[in-house]
Amino acid sequence: MIKFLNIICYKWGSKYTAKQVNILHASVGRNLSVPHKFICITDDPSGLDSEIATAPFPKQSLIGNGPKIFTFSADFLGLGPNDFVVSLDIDIVIVGSLDFLAQNPELDFVIAKHRVASATSRGHGAVYRLRVGSHRHIWDSFAHDPEKWAEAYPGRKNNRFSEQRWLEHHFKDKEMDFFPANKILIYRTDCNSRSFSRILGRKAGRLGITAAFMGQAKLPGIGESIVSFSGETKPWDVIERHHRHLKYAPFVAEFWY
Repeated sequence: MIKFLNIICYKWGSKYTAKQVNILHASVGRNLSVPHKFICITDDPSGLDSEIATAPFPKQSLIGNGPKIFTFSADFLGLGPNDFVVSLDIDIVIVGSLDFLAQNPELDFVIAKHRVASATSRGHGAVYRLRVGSHRHIWDSFAHDPEKWAEAYPGRKNNRFSEQRWLEHHFKDKEMDFFPANKILIYRTDCNSRSFSRILGRKAGRLGITAAFMGQAKLPGIGESIVSFSGETKPWDVIERHHRHLKYAPFVAEFWY
């Protein structure tokens, strides 16, 4: 087991709030027995709990989800090659022990396995662990010409750069190491969250044409520790009612606080 973990998250702009980071921090504290430090890399530290350490972004301008590639820099946050960081997206719900994050210290890079058939990458960037500096070329290459790589690897909708597609590019001829498959789930595919009206598509859901008000999403009970809310629906959207074509999730209120 790794003896100490640096838990990080990224917050910039207005997509996520300080309250949501505070909830993530509290959830980590309740579920990780391994000694650790929680760090939020942000352009606005106001409203964050005093126990949360903060760090600024690199000075250069980055595109889309480009800031999340900063983790791969050689001397990230002044840490060294014997240090490990775990990156967590803010829109996850922690439902079990996180101690698995410290297993297999011989692995330099471990990531959640994408559980969506149509994904453009094998890895799901909501959760990954990195030995600092072990894959510095991933940052160095991107930071050298962000505009070029943003054009080559755009994200969905208004996201100009997909960090997941960028990682897949660098691992295209290599195997990826994944966390245990049952530990990190995706809400829309693994929690019985989708109503049958999903076949009408996202546009219908946005217009309120949905059967998602029928039934409730549930945890599958396979030893899961994290539920990722990748996509448009977030934990706070389903904490009290359904959201578009995805069902209400009572477990969010139980674990997300």
